[in-house]
Amino acid sequence: MKNVLVTGGSGFVGRSLIRELLKLYPDITITSLSRSEGVISQLLIECPDKRLNIAIADLRDAQAVNQALRNKDTVIHLAAMKRVDLCEAECHEAASINVIGTMNVLDAFHGNTFIMMSTDKAVEPSNCYGATKLVDERLVIERAKKAENGDRFMIVRSGNIMGSTGSVLDIWKNQIEKYNEITVTDLNMLRFYTSIEGVTKLYIAVLERGENGKLYFTPQGEPMILKAFVDKALKQYGNDRTKVKCVGLRLGERMIEKMRTADEVNTIAGFEECEKVAAPGEKVSVKV
Repeated sequence: MKNVLVTGGSGFVGRSLIRELLKLYPDITITSLSRSEGVISQLLIECPDKRLNIAIADLRDAQAVNQALRNKDTVIHLAAMKRVDLCEAECHEAASINVIGTMNVLDAFHGNTFIMMSTDKAVEPSNCYGATKLVDERLVIERAKKAENGDRFMIVRSGNIMGSTGSVLDIWKNQIEKYNEITVTDLNMLRFYTSIEGVTKLYIAVLERGENGKLYFTPQGEPMILKAFVDKALKQYGNDRTKVKCVGLRLGERMIEKMRTADEVNTIAGFEECEKVAAPGEKVSVKV
């Protein structure tokens, strides 16, 4: 791993991952491919490192993607349109960014390690976002089946990442500050929640020792009922007078999320906990 490209590298997960990669691997060069100047500026503030390069392009521009992927041996594909409600409202945009964009990245890639970020919403999808990520997963698995010479094509499927841009925590904090009230869909809804530290650790583990064609996911274990998450948020950001208003499920939402189906044989949970992530040149043993 020498020349790494991270699509969506200026996003919440991308910035965390790039910081960790630069810390762990002194000999790598990283290119962040994205198109939002605001978060690109944030990335440059957080990672003032000469080994970090910036490429600004739309994933749907095949020529620009081809140029960005030249000589890249590793790609971590994070970029996507992710908000369920916006994907439902703009299905054409979501499909073109998430599916056509992924096809362009895969077609332009000629390295040996490819990891794509997916979501629990790709499991038996009920909305446009989940459907596009299911197609993305199938595209990566298709490439994995054709991989040669030790090349690896892998997927990381994540639950809701706490504190990410546009996450429900951001929305609730804003609502509490303005109205001292939060809106929720249904307190009995089940969702998977994970931390940015856990997701970053999983990506590093998959880079180090992931296997071609495998799908890794976090968090491990059962989903959390929304009420428990609301209670934690109110304790941290609210007060005794903060109200909770239930508004019902929005278009494309469902009560219970799943992290895998019963017949998925190549999915692995808790992979980041199986072995200490090795520093360059360090040998470690696998604990199963």
